[in-house]
Amino acid sequence: MGNFSIDDQTFRDLNIFTEQQGSTSIFNLFKSTNTIGGRDRLREIMLKPSNDIEEISGRKDAIKYFHDRKVSLEFSNEELDLIEFYLKLNKVKFRGNLIDSMAEYLSRKSNNDYYIIKTGLRYLIKLVKYALVFIQEHSSTEVPDYLSRIFRQIEELVGDSALKWAILLNENNLKFLMVSRLDRALRVKEKKRIEALLQLIYELDVFENIAVVARRSGFSFPSYSAADEFTVSLKGLFHPGISKPIQNDVHFDSDQNMVFLTGSNMAGKSSLLKAIGLVIYLSHLGFPVPADAMETTIFNGLITTINLPDDIDHGLSHYYSEVRRVKAVSETLLGQDRMFVIFDELFRGTNVKDAFDASKLILSELSHIKNTAFFISTHIVELATELEQYRNISFRCLETNFEAGKPVFSYLLSPGVSKERLGMYIVLNEGIVDVIKAACLKQAERRFLKI
Repeated sequence: MGNFSIDDQTFRDLNIFTEQQGSTSIFNLFKSTNTIGGRDRLREIMLKPSNDIEEISGRKDAIKYFHDRKVSLEFSNEELDLIEFYLKLNKVKFRGNLIDSMAEYLSRKSNNDYYIIKTGLRYLIKLVKYALVFIQEHSSTEVPDYLSRIFRQIEELVGDSALKWAILLNENNLKFLMVSRLDRALRVKEKKRIEALLQLIYELDVFENIAVVARRSGFSFPSYSAADEFTVSLKGLFHPGISKPIQNDVHFDSDQNMVFLTGSNMAGKSSLLKAIGLVIYLSHLGFPVPADAMETTIFNGLITTINLPDDIDHGLSHYYSEVRRVKAVSETLLGQDRMFVIFDELFRGTNVKDAFDASKLILSELSHIKNTAFFISTHIVELATELEQYRNISFRCLETNFEAGKPVFSYLLSPGVSKERLGMYIVLNEGIVDVIKAACLKQAERRFLKI
């Protein structure tokens, strides 16, 4: 699989694995697999997005096959779990001859080992029979290549192992001698082959589960372009963590590769940035995305700076942490092209003058990098005037209107620069000044009573 650059800060920003207060992680959104092994395989996939267009297109096609046909797998986690437990059983294997098998059967009968071995074998044979029937039922020419390869791998693993004759048996009527012989053949000689087989079954489990999530959540499947010049086109983008979200259209290309986003407090800038980052991430897994439609070229990595914490352990201020993060992003761009970079509220950790000057400097320099996409929000709207000279910068805003003296948020992405300022409105609306005046009056009364 191709290397797609993504770091821990980006995983945290997008809430991929770690749940943030009041929200569910993206992993938890997808994790309702039939099996524990499927959930583990899902995590492995989600840790390694790819820039290999064949790999992610193939996985997308496989998931879409499950999605469009509402394919359902019929096996239980309990049975798969017991098969795994059986394979890991740290017990001496049966010798395989009649006399020894009888002796071992009698000795193990009382300590549950024989039950685990026999039941594990029974469930394994049942699983393999089901997998082969499933493959036969889905053997048409409509099956995508990625899925066909998995089917062929399963058939090859079965055909080249003791499972080939084991599946001819009635798994519900295994005698102790056959249990002994199967155990030696499968838990000794064929263990790695069976483990590989289980991993392929877990992959199918992942595909079914993601397909179910896509139908339930209104996700769509991205289309990929192998063009040299990048483009990202999104219709009806939304964040899956928001109830009844407002959907937006977003477009990037090499001519306008930087979006300069403004909007008042609570207008939805951070949520929009997270939604953008999320569809870039999911599309490079081959997963469906929270949008009505997505077309994208392949990027080599994703870097976000949305919820950057202070580095207290190293005595670093928030502003210095921001500066170091910008430097780290710049060093990544030095070694890698076609990245997708998201900054939320550049340099919020310093005074307005320094934030303005630093943002102007960094954004003007980044604007010269044309083979990377940038989505950058700021609360300093005055920067827009300074950046108008750069033709590859697209100015977008999330508008806020006042109705009956109260702000109304549209959450819709519009051309232009936001002019609304809600900072003082929020302060005054909270009645802070009245509380301070009341506190001042109280203190004066207490001083008077002491006289």
